[in-house]
Amino acid sequence: MNPPTAAEPQSQRASVSAWAWLGTLKLRLMLLSAATIAVCVLATTTVLLHRVEARGKQAVLDLEIDHMQSLAALLGQRVLAMQRMLVATAKALPARAPFEAAVAREFLADKPGLSATFDYLFLADLQGQMLAVHDGKKVHSPVLNVAGRDYFMRTVSQRLPVVSSPMAGRLSHAPIIMLTAPVFGPQGQLVAVVGGSIRLDARNLLDDLTVRTVGRDDQSLTVVSDAQGVVVSHPDRRRLAGDVGAEPRLALGVARWVAQGRPVEPSADVLHADGQFITVVGVPGADWIVFRAVPDDALLGGQAQARRELYGWAVGLAGGGALLIMAVLTYLLGPLHRLRLRAQQMHNTDLPLDQGWPQASGEIGELSQVLQRALKESAQLGQAQAQAMQQMRSVMTAAPIGIGFTRGRLFELVGAEFNALLGWPDGALVGRPARDIFASEEEYDGLGPAVGAAFSEGKPYFGELQFRRRDGSMLWGRLQGRPVDPKDSAAGTIWLLEDVTQRRAERERLSWTASHDGLTRLLNRASFDQRLLDWLGQGKAQAQAQTQGPAQGAQVATLMLLDLDRFKQINDSAGHAAGDEVLRQVAHVLDDNVRGADAAARLGGDEFALLLPGCTGHDGMLLAARLCAQIAGLGVQHGERWLGIGASIGVVTMQPGLAIAAADWMARADAACYDAKHAGRGRACQAAPLPTLQLVVKAVV
Repeated sequence: MNPPTAAEPQSQRASVSAWAWLGTLKLRLMLLSAATIAVCVLATTTVLLHRVEARGKQAVLDLEIDHMQSLAALLGQRVLAMQRMLVATAKALPARAPFEAAVAREFLADKPGLSATFDYLFLADLQGQMLAVHDGKKVHSPVLNVAGRDYFMRTVSQRLPVVSSPMAGRLSHAPIIMLTAPVFGPQGQLVAVVGGSIRLDARNLLDDLTVRTVGRDDQSLTVVSDAQGVVVSHPDRRRLAGDVGAEPRLALGVARWVAQGRPVEPSADVLHADGQFITVVGVPGADWIVFRAVPDDALLGGQAQARRELYGWAVGLAGGGALLIMAVLTYLLGPLHRLRLRAQQMHNTDLPLDQGWPQASGEIGELSQVLQRALKESAQLGQAQAQAMQQMRSVMTAAPIGIGFTRGRLFELVGAEFNALLGWPDGALVGRPARDIFASEEEYDGLGPAVGAAFSEGKPYFGELQFRRRDGSMLWGRLQGRPVDPKDSAAGTIWLLEDVTQRRAERERLSWTASHDGLTRLLNRASFDQRLLDWLGQGKAQAQAQTQGPAQGAQVATLMLLDLDRFKQINDSAGHAAGDEVLRQVAHVLDDNVRGADAAARLGGDEFALLLPGCTGHDGMLLAARLCAQIAGLGVQHGERWLGIGASIGVVTMQPGLAIAAADWMARADAACYDAKHAGRGRACQAAPLPTLQLVVKAVV
């Protein structure tokens, strides 16, 4: 690497000085003066120029409208002339000509004028069969039927000349338009149709009107379409028979024409959009539309040139005035420049506080004195803040609890214990977003409203949240927050963080133990009774809101009591350990057959219970039968003997809102279980339904 030369630092300083100059008050004053001069010049001439432009623009638009209406009239006259030729031809046909192909061929062969006008000239009977076709060279009778063509059907039905939409010709396979006229017999009856086709890609009779118009340059675009928007004439032959709306320069004009209902009006409509004028005018007699797009410059080029020259003079005058003002300001604002340079070095500790300031009078001198006093006070305040910050860091480092300080949702100070809890090195969290330590975005987003609500009430925030360590592992923490200044939310927040993962796990373990059976891990009796009471309470609330019967629209539930058969012999023969294993097997069977909203419990000994909300009596009996079958296969091997068990199940269907206590429902299920045992065990019995009178009694609270 080459050593730096002495010229390089000078060039760098010059570059920095140039950039600094661009932000000076002198430059702003110069620009303001230049802008004022330019505004004055423009304000004086713009009004006059605007009037001249408005009148000139209207005159040009009037000429453009006249030109387009003349163009549409010429197109209409041209189409009308061709239609008249066909009508005259139809009148000249002999009465028997449409019915004989030979006579039709002879008649068309004697029409050289028509064959020069049309690419194909044909005569067809009323069934659409071509009697004769003149292709410009010879006359023949092709096997061709046009009965399904729209132009033919319209000619026959309307008995009038018709101009077709662009289509693909059956003989030429090129885009064509077809002109037809009806042929009438001696009695005025329709006997045939005569027509002629024009190839749009080869002999376009519109070329001289649409490709290059008189007095215009090549910047304009003129396109002709039929009333459905199919292109009849386009400078680009590839666009023929396409959609006129696909032309980018005409898209807005076509959209406006379509929105107006596709009118075919002889008066022109002008739209100004995207830097161009779009003119739309209808062709009388042909139901065609002429679209023309002309750039602004093509129509208003003289006005634009005059405007540019005016702006050039205005910029020149403003620039000259600005240079003059700059020279004056440079002299007058010299002390201000030196004051700015000294102010830029206010934080340079190597420079004495009272040196480098300009000696000036007036506002600049007063500003210099104010800045000197502010610099001295800032130095004193900075020393005090640095000392306080050092003391705060010492406290946070020595504190046995995690302490952090955030402002603007970023960490500014973080204690050693705070870093240790979250697995971050000392200082690594400073400057990072506070959301980085939370377990999820949802938990962090939910913290803001909760903290804001607590602070607005003048209280600290307390909460247990899940946090993410740097290695991705999780911990539960007790978070406490207080604002630095309750009146200023921008002052920041002080946070205290304590790891409560073990404490929370122990609390959850005790809560689970209090509600579950330790052997089977099912609900214990107290929890099951509470589930039953909760369901009955919900049913009571539903029933009180109803007006038709106790169970109208309410959800039923099935209550089951299970008592194991032959369980005592397992305890007596194989021991209590074997009995405990069988109880765990039964618990697995129950777990496998219940849903998430169901409750399965061990009431004590070999008694179990199920609460199945939303389960009807029929479904409950099906489940009870399945449980009996599965439990019948359980047991233990004791020596050479297999000690199996069974289950007797009592099933009762509960209806909400009845004046029946939980103990009474349990008693009914227990009685049904007793019936199952009395009937031979290993089966389920359903409690008898309640009397009709009792069903209509609602709970009264």
